[in-house]
Amino acid sequence: MKKLAAGFLAGAVLMIGTQAIGASTSLVGKTIQAEYTVNVYGKKLAVPAIVIDGKSYAPVRAIGELAGYKVSLSGKTISLDEKEAAALPSLADRNAGITMGPVPTLTPDSAAAVTKGKIKAIDSKIDDVVDNILSTSSKLKADPDSGDLKDKLEQYKAEYADLLQQKDAELQK
Repeated sequence: MKKLAAGFLAGAVLMIGTQAIGASTSLVGKTIQAEYTVNVYGKKLAVPAIVIDGKSYAPVRAIGELAGYKVSLSGKTISLDEKEAAALPSLADRNAGITMGPVPTLTPDSAAAVTKGKIKAIDSKIDDVVDNILSTSSKLKADPDSGDLKDKLEQYKAEYADLLQQKDAELQK
C-alpha cells in the first residue's frame, strides 16, 4: 500500500511540475502589452511588432520576405530559407544591339561625381521598390490566394535583388 501511495504521489508531483513548466513557456493567451512600429530600410512595415511579458516579437514573415528569404510554415515550425537565384541573362544577351561611340575622358573628380549620382539614383529606385514590396505584401495578407499579387511580389523582390547588385557594383568601383 505504501508503494502505491508513493507512486501516486510521485506521479502527481511530476504531472503538476510538467504542467507548470508548459504553462510558463507558452505565449498563447497572454496579453499584448504594447505595439511598436517596425522600420525596414527606413520604410514602415504594415505589421507592428508586439510586446508580451516585456519581450518584443517582430513579424517574421514580413521581415524575412523583405530581406529576401523564402518564408514557410510547416506545422508549428517557421522556416527562413534562401531563395534560388534567378538565372541572369548572359552578357552577350544584355549587350545585343548596343553600339559604342567615343568614350569621354573622365577626371577622378568627375568619375566620383558620376558614381555618386548613379548610387543616388539606384537608392531612389530601391526606395520605390521597397514601397511596392511593402504595399503588395499588405494587400496579399488581405487576399492570400491572389496569384497576381504573388507574381507582382516576386517581380518586385527580383527587381530589389537586381538593384542591390547594381549598387554593390557601383560601390566596388
